Order: sequence, then structure tokens, then C-alpha cells
Amino acid sequence: MTEWIPDALGAADALRDLARGRVPAPAALEVGWLRVPLARRAEAVPVVPATVRAHLHRTVERALRGYEPAPEVFSYRALTWDYRTAFGARGARMRALAGRGDLPLVLSLDVHRFGRSLGLSTLLDAAWMTEELAALLTRLVAEAGHCLLSGHHWANRVGGAALAPVDAVLGRLVPGRWLRWADDWHVFVRDAGEAERARVAVRDGLAALGLTLSADKSDLRPAATVLAGPARDVAGEPAEVWRAGVDGGDLRALRYALPRLAPDARVSAEVPSVVRRWPALLPRAVRYLDGAARTAHGRAAVTELLDGVERDPFAAARLLALAGRHPELAALIPGPVLASAGGDGSPVALRELATRVAVLDRRPHLAPEPTPRLVPWVAGGGHAGSSPPSVATLL
Repeated sequence: MTEWIPDALGAADALRDLARGRVPAPAALEVGWLRVPLARRAEAVPVVPATVRAHLHRTVERALRGYEPAPEVFSYRALTWDYRTAFGARGARMRALAGRGDLPLVLSLDVHRFGRSLGLSTLLDAAWMTEELAALLTRLVAEAGHCLLSGHHWANRVGGAALAPVDAVLGRLVPGRWLRWADDWHVFVRDAGEAERARVAVRDGLAALGLTLSADKSDLRPAATVLAGPARDVAGEPAEVWRAGVDGGDLRALRYALPRLAPDARVSAEVPSVVRRWPALLPRAVRYLDGAARTAHGRAAVTELLDGVERDPFAAARLLALAGRHPELAALIPGPVLASAGGDGSPVALRELATRVAVLDRRPHLAPEPTPRLVPWVAGGGHAGSSPPSVATLL
């Protein structure tokens, strides 16, 4: 339930409704926009409140109740899917195929701008589509401009299911010699001719869905190259992995280490510069700082990360979520950050985080007008033990 902006109340109300099986349809699909640093570029992504996410999540799971992805699909397989376990299983399968002497080449295939390109009409024609989900996606397209919201578990579930016809093509053409993660296929082949036949088959299968292959991210390479790339599964003592990542500029090592590190003065001192170099690491850094919040070096790192953050709503969202969990950090949030996060043009979720921090730090004059779901919390005085925001993330 974390999405791009953590929920101000830890999604407690949404999770409670989900547990009871009563998730009311939102009166409006209010969509805000946030510029997010991704691995290769920064991109404006649509964001919605937690209650809307909960309704989308439940509706999608109801629609996909009878859908079973091919065993070669490792991403977002089910409601109980776990990122780390699935990523490890994908790497193990790649290593096994790359180790076969009869498959010297690997064909990598990726869909061009998949989330933005998958059309509503294609989804509406899917065998698992329901009237309830069709109506919700139609409303979403009208507000956000496309069907699948980046970074959402429910959207990845829908996107993965939509690619099942292409999976079926590869299952017939190269059985047992392919795998998929999200919209990214790896096909292990005997020679260039077999690779071209697989590429054409996938291209034609995607064309039937209104999609195209990415020219930049589709290529044919020696199979052994995956062992240092997608099949590389970082493991080890977090402090050692962190040190190696800092010394070698290894982004994957840093991603692994940050949420697993114990509070450490040297690590805390390094975190701000690491995040400045790789802004997409901020959510993982916040996971680390969640454990270091009660230390002087953790607070110093937060203070440094807050410099200029009023101009960066994505960073403000993560740091406000952290301050909403730790009253000792709430006092560090400058007034201009609360004012910019609580502005009328900010996404609902960001305004709610600003409300939480302002109330916790007894600066109500800087709090935006509370949204309906926060009114009871504000009226109750807002206390630190009341459903603190989650800082978990897949980024």
C-alpha cells in the first residue's frame, strides 16, 4: 500500500476495510502528479489516495481470481507475491539456463513504454475482465490518461495478465527456455536464426495487443552476460555489501544494503551524498533512517537531506513520512517544506502527510485543511502512536 507517497496513517483505514471485505467505491478518482526519480530518468507519475488504491487493489484481485500465470512468469504472480523471493527465483532460473551448453545466446525483449501504451480497449477485451473493473479503469483513464498507474501492485498484476497471450506464443515456440519479469522477456536460444523467430513471434503477439518492442532495450547477447546482470542476486552481510557498494559505485549493492543496515555513524554520514548521486535510492535510505531516527547521526542525516526539499515533492513525501513516525524528527521539518507539501496543487497523499507532521509538532497554523479521512485523527489531537506511516517500498 506504500506506492510513491506513503499513506499518512499507514493505510490503517484502507487495510481495515480490506480485511472486512467492504471497500467502498471512491466518489471521485482524484489523481495528482509527482515527478519521481527512476533508475534511468525522472518521470511524472500519477498518484491517488490510499482509499482509491485499496479499491483498485480489491477490484483487480476479484477479476483475476481465476487467472494463473505461466510458471515462467516471476513477477506479481499472486496476491501473496514477494518481491525478494521472486527476484531470487528469477535469477536462479536464468543461471540454470545460461549454464546450459546448448543455449549460447539470450534474447532480451522489452515492451516500449508498456504502462503508457497498453490501451483500455485491449484490457476490456481480456477474458478475465469484469464489468466492475472495466468501469473503474475507464474512469481512471479519463483522469490519468492511461490504464496502469506506475508503481502499483494492482497495476502490475493487470499488466502481467494482459501479456499472457505473448507468453503462450513463447511457450509453444521455445518451451522451457524463456522467462518474464514485468514486461521484460529473456529467451535462451541456440543460434541467431532461432532468436529472430522468437523476436518476430513476440513482435507480432504484441502488435495484436497494440504494443511494440523497445528498440533500445531489446538485443541478442551471449547467455553468460546475464550472470553479471539480471541473474546477479546480491547477498551477504549488509555492512560489507554497503562498503563495497560505496567504494565501487554499485547501485544494486546499495539498494540491497540500505534497508538491512543497523544504525551506524559512518553510514549515516554517507547517506546524503549517496542519495544525491542516486536520487532513486531515497526510499531505501529512509528505510535505514527509520532505524537510525533516535540517534544523533541519524538526525544529522535527515537534516542534510531536508536541504532544498521544498522544491522536490518526491523527497518531501518520503521525509515527511519518516517525520510522521518519529516526533523527534517532526521538529526538523522546516516550515517552507510543510507549506509547499500542503499547497492546493499537491497530491492528496502529500497534503495528508504535511497535516500529520504539522499536528504532531504542534504547528497547526502550517497544517493544510485536513481531508475528510484525517478529520477524526486531527480532532483526536493526533498522537505519535496512531497508525504511523509506512516507509516500505519496492524502489
